[in-house]
Formats: sequence, structure tokens, C-alpha cells
Amino acid sequence: MKLHSQSKRDQAFLFPVLGRILLFAGLWWILTGGDPTSWGVGIPAVLATTYVSLQLSRRKFFRLNYFSLLRFILFFLCQSLRAGIDVAKRVLQPRLPLNPGLVEFSTQLPPETPARTLLVYTINLLPGTLVARIHRHRLTLHVLDTQAPIIDEVQTLETRIATLFRLKHTNIETNENTGNGNGTI
Repeated sequence: MKLHSQSKRDQAFLFPVLGRILLFAGLWWILTGGDPTSWGVGIPAVLATTYVSLQLSRRKFFRLNYFSLLRFILFFLCQSLRAGIDVAKRVLQPRLPLNPGLVEFSTQLPPETPARTLLVYTINLLPGTLVARIHRHRLTLHVLDTQAPIIDEVQTLETRIATLFRLKHTNIETNENTGNGNGTI
């Protein structure tokens, strides 16, 4: 009986470790373009990242859905490309309208959590958007075009992040200041 329970404990430890090593090794491989000479630094980096990840996961800050992580990365890359093309068009074709301004977004992600932090950082990484102010349950965004469907896009991003962190998330009406559906102020 002891042997069986020891085997379960070993598996409970082994699978998260191997999964993280494979994930971080894959990320390293992507970041270095598969350069085999990079593994001299990559192996210690992967092992250190795995160790830190395991230490943080014991604190129960959050649980990631790894399938959703892959989907989120693909979503982010597509959104970045789309937004980058839009910003480039606006720069190269001055006749395209610029309507910069501030937009309020009410978020349901809990404050001071990795999910909220990822939301803020992701918004800041997308071309043409910047979080200008963080309130308890609201974000003030500076955008290049207040007529664009910014609120819908950020709600989609928030929903994906909630799924990634396995949080319950329901869409709420975020437009508290105007009736035009884009939440501008």
C-alpha cells in the first residue's frame, strides 16, 4: 500500500515538473529561433524558471489553463499584427482619421492579481492603446481612435484572460458614460 501512495506522489510531482520544463524549453527554442548554441544559457534558464514557477504555484496565486495559454498567445499575436497594421496605415496615410482620446473600461478581473496585471500589460503592448490610469475596477485607456470598437476588443481580451486563469467571468455593460457603445469619455 505504501508503494502505491508513493507512486502517486511521485506522479503528482513529476508531471508538473516535466510539463513546465517542456513549456519553458519550447519558449526558449522559439525565442532563440532554434539556435543550438543557445542551450548553454537556455538549460540553466529553463531549470531556474521551472523552479521559480513551481515555488510560485505552491502559493496558489493562480492556476493556468495551458491550452488556453496557447490560444491566448495566438490571439495576442494576431491582435498585435492587426493593430500594428492599423497604426502603420494611419502613419503612412495621413487622410485616415485620428481621433485620440480616453476611454473608460470597467473590468471584472480582481485587482492586484496576475490576471489583472496581464490585462494591463497586454493592453499596453497592443499598438495604439495605453492604460493611462488604473482605478479599483476601472481602467482609463488612451487610444488613437475613440470611434473604434475599443471596449468590445478589451472585453474580448479580458474574457480570454479570465479563461486563461480559470476565473469566472461574465460580460457586463462597460459603457457607463455614454450611450454609443464604445465607452468614450
